[in-house]
Amino acid sequence: MSRPLQEVLSTVGLVLVCLLVVAFGGFMVWRSVNAWYSGNNSSAAAGFLFGAAFIGFSLAPLYHLRRQKRGPDPTGRSVSAKPWLAREDWAAGRVKSSDPRAVKFYWIFALAFCGLSTPALLALPEELRHGNYKVLLALFFPLAGLGFLVAAIRTMLVRRRFGECVFNLASVPAALGGALEGVIQTGARLRPEHGLHLRLSCVRRVTTGGRDRSTQETILWQDEKVLKADLTEPEPGRTGIPVFFRLPPDQPEWSVSGDEQFYWRLEAAAKMPGPDFHATFDVPVFQAAETPAAARDEPDPTVAYQMPVEKIRLEEHSRIRVGNGPRGGREFFFPAARNPGTALGLTAFLLIWSGVVWLMLHTGAPRWFCIIFGGVDVLVFCLCFSLWFKQSRVTIDSDSVTSVNRWLLLRRARTVPRHEVANFQLKTGMTSGRQAYQDVQLVTRAGKEMTVASGIKSGPEADWLLAELNRALGGAGERSPRNSPAGVPVGPAICR
Repeated sequence: MSRPLQEVLSTVGLVLVCLLVVAFGGFMVWRSVNAWYSGNNSSAAAGFLFGAAFIGFSLAPLYHLRRQKRGPDPTGRSVSAKPWLAREDWAAGRVKSSDPRAVKFYWIFALAFCGLSTPALLALPEELRHGNYKVLLALFFPLAGLGFLVAAIRTMLVRRRFGECVFNLASVPAALGGALEGVIQTGARLRPEHGLHLRLSCVRRVTTGGRDRSTQETILWQDEKVLKADLTEPEPGRTGIPVFFRLPPDQPEWSVSGDEQFYWRLEAAAKMPGPDFHATFDVPVFQAAETPAAARDEPDPTVAYQMPVEKIRLEEHSRIRVGNGPRGGREFFFPAARNPGTALGLTAFLLIWSGVVWLMLHTGAPRWFCIIFGGVDVLVFCLCFSLWFKQSRVTIDSDSVTSVNRWLLLRRARTVPRHEVANFQLKTGMTSGRQAYQDVQLVTRAGKEMTVASGIKSGPEADWLLAELNRALGGAGERSPRNSPAGVPVGPAICR
């Protein structure tokens, strides 16, 4: 069977299933109305929420399918040679923040999960009295619904406080090997408590599965800057955020091919009294036929606005220490539990996952199901253990480079003669949500790569550490582009 025919049959099947589920949800709502007229208010409320949940779950994929199946650009522009013209905001050079568009999905899934959990929650006390502990699995739905509800309210508060945020591009498109440049204009004045974080990411999104499809995102490349709190005001009551990122030449351009998509995401965030500021933009990054030399060599106009790395380390409470080592060398110490937020989040996920595994073992779930979930539980435990207890020490002296990793009583030491070391480089390691953490690798003259430290959260701090390591080694210490392949996701990397 040809791929186009498979896609048509898959689409038709998805539409039919969604329509059947919508019909069932409508039937449940109709029954709840009859129950309400009969005076059975509790049954009516449960049936209504349950039916509304089914309808919401069905309308979300239909809406997404409608967006994917839209026809050609209504303006009649030719987009074969210039694909960035397919979007009106890219063609105009004014990209609106995509955060407000996510609110409708947050509300749909919040209502859906809460609706699905209502019948189980109403029956929970009675089922527990009868020893049916399987019903505890239903607690996942209200927790998930609460999470979507918090995300929806937070996004609405940010939108209400800061108004519409627009990214005005200096040139369209931004060319790989060149630079992404422009200004983010906010609808209200920003007064950050510390600095304003700008982050540009190249993301690979892959959709897998048949009827039960899931989407996984992997950060291929990421760069970050922290700007000072005193930003310019192009208009009274509004803030202008200057943006400039050099783009690597060896990363994929924005593209969609079947179930695989590569896209570029620009984020701006700042901690403020009340709701924090956050804005996300889909930016057009494409491969140009030839990148002008002026674009490659253009100085960074945002240097004057960037926060010094010493202040960034102070405000982010960095625990990484750099000092003098033995025999006149330098020592870099990366303590354990230096990313407590990520460690706490992964620990909470581990506890929930372990609880699910425990319920499976005590409720007679199929053995192969328990083995799979138990294997994932062991992997998450190992990663969680490493986040809490792994510490690294890199010592550079006149004769050698020594890397020591320690996990409580476990210890691993590696020594490389200094004359065999070419340099140090950065590589994207694990990812947690939209944050990519950087690893430091030692590269030998024979081309062998060895990770000596991991889990560096701050991009500017990672660049500074790389320069210090190469300077201690005797290199130039220049900034290395962070353009390595796939990171390792923390927890389930499912598209939200």
